[in-house]
Amino acid sequence: MKMFTAKEEKNIVYLLTKATDDECGLYLEELHGLIFGLAITPGVIPADEWFPLVHGEDPAFDDEQDAEICLGYLIAAYDRMVNDRLRGKLTFPFNYDKMSDEELSLVDGWAYGLFLALSLRPDLWGMAEKYSMSELEKLPDDVIELMDAYSVITSIAVPEEMEEAFRDVMAAESIDRDELMDSFYDQLPFSVEIIQKHGAKIREGNANSNLRPGPRKSVHQEKTGRKDECPCGSGKQYKKCCGSN
Repeated sequence: MKMFTAKEEKNIVYLLTKATDDECGLYLEELHGLIFGLAITPGVIPADEWFPLVHGEDPAFDDEQDAEICLGYLIAAYDRMVNDRLRGKLTFPFNYDKMSDEELSLVDGWAYGLFLALSLRPDLWGMAEKYSMSELEKLPDDVIELMDAYSVITSIAVPEEMEEAFRDVMAAESIDRDELMDSFYDQLPFSVEIIQKHGAKIREGNANSNLRPGPRKSVHQEKTGRKDECPCGSGKQYKKCCGSN
């Protein structure tokens, strides 16, 4: 399944060879998920925050020019996805019905890349706060929906966290791990759509706030007496200067 254009893939594969630490570098599908997540995040995340996620802290670039070229490949792919988002063309990249069992494993990596991007700005996705059960019951439906969507992505991206969080649920409802994971995969396309809509809502709110006029300021101007010095700075009395007009 193609996630990048042929040119993007060629360039990015070259970039990924520059990672010197296998634990820091990303696979192609993980990188797509990361850039997808950056493209749907409101605002611009500075490149120096996410470049190290791609190739580690000390990539083996040949020289400074090689580094600039490689990083340009990433920026080009990011710009393309942002443009796709603006045109309504940036959507969940997998069609389960047309995927082989081997290709389904790519979904895990893609979700992990998306998770990395969303984790850079957890406050935007409602993940910066921790709620008690009583507080959760009072949250608006759209906030609960957003939190559920984030949980689905996290559960696929970092399954060990899912097992910890849902242990009691699985025991209470007699659901095994595989059944729960299958439900997460089914929900993933809709969860991504919810996250995208939330990002769009934030951008729309920011745009509207920028268009609102600021508070009107009342200007109180002291009255100048005819014998006072003229406010124009001439040094003359007001009545013999501007006040004479």
